[in-house]
Amino acid sequence: MICIALFVLLASVPSPQEALDAMLEGNPFPSAQESVLIEYGDAFLLPESPDLVKFAILRQFHRMAFQLQPESVNQLAEYINENWDSLDTGTRNLWLEFSGRPGLAVQDENATGENLSSVLRYCSESGSRLPSVDTEELTDLQRLYYVNALSPDDAAGFINDPNWAVRNAVIQRNPNAASEMLDDPSPYVRMNAALATGRSDLLIGMASTAGPIGHMSLAGVGQVPILEDSLYGSSVPAIRVSAITALLQLGWIIPPDRLDYLLNDEYVMVGAVAADATGRDFATPRNGSLPDDAPVLENVPDQVVLVTDAGEFTVTLLKENAPLTCRSFWHLAETGFYDGIYFHRVIPGFVAQAGCPEGNGYGGPGYTIPAENNTVSYRRGVVGMADSGMDTGGSQFFIVLDNQRRLDCRYTVFAAVNETGGLDRIEVGTRILEIHRVNP
Repeated sequence: MICIALFVLLASVPSPQEALDAMLEGNPFPSAQESVLIEYGDAFLLPESPDLVKFAILRQFHRMAFQLQPESVNQLAEYINENWDSLDTGTRNLWLEFSGRPGLAVQDENATGENLSSVLRYCSESGSRLPSVDTEELTDLQRLYYVNALSPDDAAGFINDPNWAVRNAVIQRNPNAASEMLDDPSPYVRMNAALATGRSDLLIGMASTAGPIGHMSLAGVGQVPILEDSLYGSSVPAIRVSAITALLQLGWIIPPDRLDYLLNDEYVMVGAVAADATGRDFATPRNGSLPDDAPVLENVPDQVVLVTDAGEFTVTLLKENAPLTCRSFWHLAETGFYDGIYFHRVIPGFVAQAGCPEGNGYGGPGYTIPAENNTVSYRRGVVGMADSGMDTGGSQFFIVLDNQRRLDCRYTVFAAVNETGGLDRIEVGTRILEIHRVNP
């Protein structure tokens, strides 16, 4: 067994809680050979024991959360591969979840029930050869990873998969298959099929669809006259911002006689985009904190039901971990703010995001709340508060669709979905019908 340790001598070694507190503030302590300090410390250590390897891996994820580059990864990879048989399944899976994107070589692993998802995820992210599996027995998420690792020709065999995300992955793997998917039952898949095949006529038709599908379809049309008509004539704020963004991407220059008109659009994001394109200063307003009529924490339910047109999900609110965020979320839910709002951003295997009243990711409730950093891990089904920087949370939230430990401590965790089996049915355009207490 390799046993390499680099110790940093300290006048006094911080307690684990002190190390965690410092980590949450973005000021990690120098390390010693304690598990929590291996994870959060300032100097990387190879662990003395395989029992501590998972903390060394988590350290890499959490460096990502602070937008720091991983450190000594090749050294850690060598250590893990040489000690692979000593590691438990959970630690092996954590390494597989980390290693795919950087394409680090891992030990061959038999795909079993305990590690199957992690192995398939690794193959899809690294381009490694898939294990032999019965695709009929795979979950929606596992089939997504499986198709993402297939050759383009083999991926085309899944154009009739029951899950929208798998069919959408077919388009990404093999755009030539998109011509057979123009009548897909999923509007989002149809839109991407139209984009892949250059069918602007279909996109124009879909541009009238309410919600994010309409906004995205319009942006993909690629025809200046149509986009200009939407920019100057649409009463839907999100359509106007989609139109001006798409025009600018096409190389369009804002006419001087239209600049003031756009800068003063009643939807602030139109003005912000126009200002950015022309080098103008533009301050988007940021309003105060939680409204005075928000419920006290004792009146926030422990569990709520998220009712969508893709199914119902019981969600546990983590009031002890994020009390202010839970108060804000329930305040918006019980006043009907979320009723009718769409999931506007869904990245299969990553996140499903909702809570924007405009359906384009730029909207909020009219106030912002501070971050409540905590050490709850981002595992599948965990719910976090989206933001555009520290202390800018509002109404937008996201549900992670697979373990995403690189998000730990960066975004406020405030809830968790109890049963995650149906999460992969949520797609762009899925609508929230209501959010209510359990047994209202």
